[in-house]
Amino acid sequence: MFALSNDNLILAVRSLVKEERQITREILDHIGEVARRRLYADLGYSSIFDWLVKDLGYSESAAYRRMQAARILQAVPEAASKLESGELGLTVLSKVQTLIRADEKRTGEKMSVQEKSVILAKVESCSGREAEFRLATYFPDLAAEAVKEKVRVVSDDQVSVQVTFTREQFEKLKRIQELMSHTDIDATNATLLEVAMDAFLEKKDPLKKVVRSRLTQSDTAAEVKSDAGSKSAKPPKEAENVRPSTRNQVLRKSEGQCEYRSPDGRRCESRHLLEVDHIHARVLGGTNSPENLRALCRTHNLLMAEKTFGRAKIEFYRHER
Repeated sequence: MFALSNDNLILAVRSLVKEERQITREILDHIGEVARRRLYADLGYSSIFDWLVKDLGYSESAAYRRMQAARILQAVPEAASKLESGELGLTVLSKVQTLIRADEKRTGEKMSVQEKSVILAKVESCSGREAEFRLATYFPDLAAEAVKEKVRVVSDDQVSVQVTFTREQFEKLKRIQELMSHTDIDATNATLLEVAMDAFLEKKDPLKKVVRSRLTQSDTAAEVKSDAGSKSAKPPKEAENVRPSTRNQVLRKSEGQCEYRSPDGRRCESRHLLEVDHIHARVLGGTNSPENLRALCRTHNLLMAEKTFGRAKIEFYRHER
């Protein structure tokens, strides 16, 4: 292979780089279409990012860049040719999409395709660092947020996290320090945050709450009786919401993890945005009994609703909301 002359070696590398850019563009197109169809949900993943990491084997940073780049290419298809030519790189596309999403979240308004095209034009042929400078000029309100939280594994049992606090957040941390001063005057920031974490989890995490079996049983019995009801009971669509005690029971049963399983039996690993879902839809006569409830992440709750009522109807409902 390396019997190539110097000139032919350079030509070969250039040809391979061109081919690599074409393949990258095709991969991003496919990732974008998988995301649009939400096929990752059927496979048991809670997000396109989760699928890229756990199924395709990308590192988290590589998956994030491809996910964001695929999104901007879906919005501005003409940028794909510039990716192939090398005028726009994968990292730069990812940075642009990240800031666009942050700006849309800040303003509450969707950015037009025309404006996205203008932003991309500003960072053509830029290195990642140069693109950051130009984007900071275009998004001055987000410049401070450009310093993202950094997470670095230090050892098997230690993780370093770099966080930027607002002044208000830092004052809250100082107040915790003041309240702890009688018991631990030299408490580190990590200790202060742990105290706040423990207090929140003790109050909000159903997996940590003390199970009062007698109360739980009486609540469940009352709810089953209410759901079974008589002819005078309220129609399912007007039924009472799931009781907090029942909700906690369902979340404990799921061990705080989404219960969706793909056709091949893979269980979703998500523990984020868990929602209590009716196995047999309430509007179709399902009850609030624990046997008819399961914990699903938001992605799979939406997927099951689409399977029950059809994607078009659910999309219409989401749009109306």
